[in-house]
Amino acid sequence: MNAPTTAAELIDHILTRFHETHRCELPSIAQLARGLEARGARPALADHLDLMADALEMHMFKEEMRLFPMMEQGGNTLITQLIDDMQAEHLAHAEVVAELTRRMAALVAPAGTEPQVAALRAALDKLFDDLAQHMKLEDEQLFPMFAGWSAR
Repeated sequence: MNAPTTAAELIDHILTRFHETHRCELPSIAQLARGLEARGARPALADHLDLMADALEMHMFKEEMRLFPMMEQGGNTLITQLIDDMQAEHLAHAEVVAELTRRMAALVAPAGTEPQVAALRAALDKLFDDLAQHMKLEDEQLFPMFAGWSAR
């Protein structure tokens, strides 16, 4: 498939490649962390992952219900404010990723849990990479398509 170039193509790509992936993968990542915590791993990660999942779900919902439909209709005078809000949330997501990365680096897990720790590390690396790609695509390609609305 060719790289998406229109707003509608980018939105469709974001929905299928990122939103669906985040919704599918985050619960199992939190469950993996919960299993390690039950065996004595510290510091705790599962509650932070749950909070991240909730914040990300709210963010994606706002995009799907408000911002993306507005973009698909060509934009309007409110779009700049919505984009600013989404970009502020992107910064907040980056802070959560940094905190989870610090916690993962400090993780002390009991002997015998190495395979679960490796699986958690790999899942988090993929999630964080996906999230970075997701935000970059929106910030650098999709959102700039509507930058002219502030001047109208």
